[in-house]
Amino acid sequence: MKLRLTPGRFAVLIVVIALLLAGTSSINDAPIVDEVPHIGAGYSYVTRLDFRLNPEHPPLVKDLAGLFLVPLDLNDSAFSAEQWTSEVNGQWTFGRDLIFRSGVSPDTVKTLARLPMLGLLALFCWMIWKWTNEQFGTNAAVIAVLIASFSPTVLAHGRFVTTDLGAGLGVMVATYWFLKFLRAPSRKTGAWAAGMLGVAFLMKFNTVLLGPFFMLTAALFALQGKWRSQKNWYTAARLMALTAGVGAASVLLVVWPVYIVQTAGYPVERQVSDTATIMGYQADNPLKSAVLWMSDKPVIRALGHWTLGLAMVAQRSIGGNTIYWLGQVVKQGGPWYFPIVYILKEPLAWWILVAFALASLPFHHKRRGTQKPGSWWVLHADEWAMLLWMAIYWAVSVKSTLNIGVRHLLPVFPFAIILVAGRIGVLLDWLRAHDKKRLQWFSIGIAVLLGWFVFESVRVWPSYLSYFNQIAGGPSGGYQFVTDSNLDWGQDLKRLGQFVESNDIDRICVDYFGWSDPAAYVGTHYVYTRANDWKNRDDFVRRNRCDGWLAISATFLQNANGQRLVPTDWSRTDTYRWLLDDVPVTTIGNSIFVWHVTK
Repeated sequence: MKLRLTPGRFAVLIVVIALLLAGTSSINDAPIVDEVPHIGAGYSYVTRLDFRLNPEHPPLVKDLAGLFLVPLDLNDSAFSAEQWTSEVNGQWTFGRDLIFRSGVSPDTVKTLARLPMLGLLALFCWMIWKWTNEQFGTNAAVIAVLIASFSPTVLAHGRFVTTDLGAGLGVMVATYWFLKFLRAPSRKTGAWAAGMLGVAFLMKFNTVLLGPFFMLTAALFALQGKWRSQKNWYTAARLMALTAGVGAASVLLVVWPVYIVQTAGYPVERQVSDTATIMGYQADNPLKSAVLWMSDKPVIRALGHWTLGLAMVAQRSIGGNTIYWLGQVVKQGGPWYFPIVYILKEPLAWWILVAFALASLPFHHKRRGTQKPGSWWVLHADEWAMLLWMAIYWAVSVKSTLNIGVRHLLPVFPFAIILVAGRIGVLLDWLRAHDKKRLQWFSIGIAVLLGWFVFESVRVWPSYLSYFNQIAGGPSGGYQFVTDSNLDWGQDLKRLGQFVESNDIDRICVDYFGWSDPAAYVGTHYVYTRANDWKNRDDFVRRNRCDGWLAISATFLQNANGQRLVPTDWSRTDTYRWLLDDVPVTTIGNSIFVWHVTK
C-alpha cells in the first residue's frame, strides 16, 4: 500500500525535522545564562515544593524541566549550601551547584532538562498549523508551520529551559480559546478560556497583558463597529463582565492552586523574610504593601508569592540593563531596539513574504467552509484580534527599557506567522480563481522564498542563537550591532573547551559571559580574566600566564569596547581596544573570540 503524503503528514514531517535540528544543535551547547537558575529552581520546586528561588518567573516551564531530572540520582549538596539555607533568592549559585556538582554529568542534567522544551516547541508549531488551517486553509497552514518550524529564533529558544517560547505558546492557546468563548459563551468554552489563560499566566509574567487585551477584544467583538448602538454597548458591557469572570477564574482556579502546591514546603517565616528583603528595594506603594501583607497569611500567601513575581518584573522593566547597542554601551536601546533587532534576526526571505502578504490585502478573502452570516468584525475576529494583540505588545515593547533580546518578542511571533501565511494563502486562492497563469509564477516564487528560508535555518545549524541575516553581515557580523541573548548567552563554552583540547593549548585566559562552570568544559586550561586586568597589549604580552592565548565572549568584548555615553573616556583601562589590530585566530560559534597575542 502506497503511503500518500497529505498536507497534514507533510506538516508533521516538517515539525519532526525541526525537532531534530533543535535537539541536535543543543548537544554541544553549554547551559546558557538563564538556564542555570531555571533548572535549579525547577528541580527545587518539584522535589521540595519550595518556591524561594527565581520568583520573578512563574513555575510551569521550570517545573517541566525539574520533573525530568527527578529520575537522576542527584546529590543534595546544593540544598545544604548558603545559597539555599540563608541567601535571599540565591538562584544563580544554587543552579550552578546543582548542574555541575550534583554527582551527575552536567550534560546529562542539561539534556534531560531540555527535553520537555522540545515538547513545547512541537505544541507551538502544531497550534500554528491548527489555527492557520481553520482560518485560511491547508496551503496557508503548510506555509505557516514551515515558517514557525524553521525560524532561527524559534529554534534557538525552543530548545532552552527558558520562558519565552512558552509565553508565545500560552498567548496563542489562550487567545484561541477566548475567541471561541466570545463566539459561543458557555460554561464549557468559559472553562477552556479560563484554563488556558491560567496556563499562559504560569508561563511568563508578560502574559498578564492578555488581561486588558481580552477586555478590549470583548468590547470590539460586541460593538461590531456600531458605536452608536445602545444595544451593542449593553452587549459589550455584558461580554466584558464575562471576560473579567474568565480572568478571575484563571487566577483563582488555576494560578492560585498551582502556587499553593509550589509553596507548600516554603516555610512561612522564610517567605516573610525573603519577601521583605526583595520588596525592600522598591518604593512604597499599594502593591508593595499588599505583597508584604499576604506573605504570612495561610493559603493567601501563595497568591502573594505570585504577586511578588509581578512586582519584581515591573521593577526590572523600569531599571533596564547595561547593553551594547549599535556601537554604544547604554542603559537601554530606545524605541528602535526591538524593531531593528527583529529585522536583523529573521531571514530576509521572511521580510519578502511579509511584503507579499501586505500586497495581498486588496484581494478578496473567501471564507472556507460554511459560516453563518455576520458582520465583518465577527467574521474576521481572529485576524483583528491578532493584530490588536500585536499592536498592544509592540506598544509596550518599544517603550520598554529592558532591551536584552529579540526573544522578548516571541509572544507576537505566532500571530505574525499566521497572518502572513494566511494572506499569502488568500492571494494563492484569488490567483487560482482569477489568474491561473500568474498563479504558476507566484507559486514558484513562494516556493523559492520558503526554500531560501529553510536553507538559512539549516545552514546556521547548530548556532541558531547567533543567527543574523545578510543586512547584519550574517551570523559572523551580528556582534557589531547587538549582543547578549541575541548572540551570546554563554552557549559556546563547551565548544571552546573542544577547541582548546584539539589544539593542545595548555592554558588560555578566558573572559566568559555565562554561568556555566568553565572547569567542566575547559578544565585546568582555564584562567579567569577580565578587561581591567590589562592596561594595554604590551601589558598582556608581558604578564599573561596563558602563552598569549585569550578568549573573550562577544558580550564582554563589545561592552568593553563600545562607546560609553557616560563617561566617554577612552583612556580607561577596562577595555579591549588594544586587541582591535589583532585578527582573532578563530571565533567559536560566533560568540567567543579567540586570539593568540604574542610579540
